[in-house]
Amino acid sequence: MDYQTAMDQLTRLRSLMSAGGDDSVFNDEDRAIIEAIHMEETGQAVRKCACRDRYTDAVITLYSSLKRRKTMAKDQKYMLRAGVLIWVGTEAYSRHNITDEIAAAYLKMHPEARSKFERVPETYKSKAVKTLIEDAEKEA
Repeated sequence: MDYQTAMDQLTRLRSLMSAGGDDSVFNDEDRAIIEAIHMEETGQAVRKCACRDRYTDAVITLYSSLKRRKTMAKDQKYMLRAGVLIWVGTEAYSRHNITDEIAAAYLKMHPEARSKFERVPETYKSKAVKTLIEDAEKEA
């Protein structure tokens, strides 16, 4: 699913929520769409619990995350490893809310933190290796 399709679906689902507020406003097809987007974005199923808000919570979380990043997770150039948090100033970022711009700036300031990332563009890897080689040559 592409970004625009996901946002269109989530916007439609949010409009349903304004009428009722809990999961009772979603039919089986809506729940399947929420499950699919959630799995694609987070790699996890929507939480399994007996509460009435699990799909509503998923829609809100997905909408906020996609709106902030403006891209689907699979389209991101940088991806933090699961469970890793990085701090930029007073803001904490995880794989769910980091943007490519923030990741690139963080790696520019902290090149040794490359191991915290699961996915980094090839151009960054090439630049990092080139920099290491140049630094080693300067020291020799």
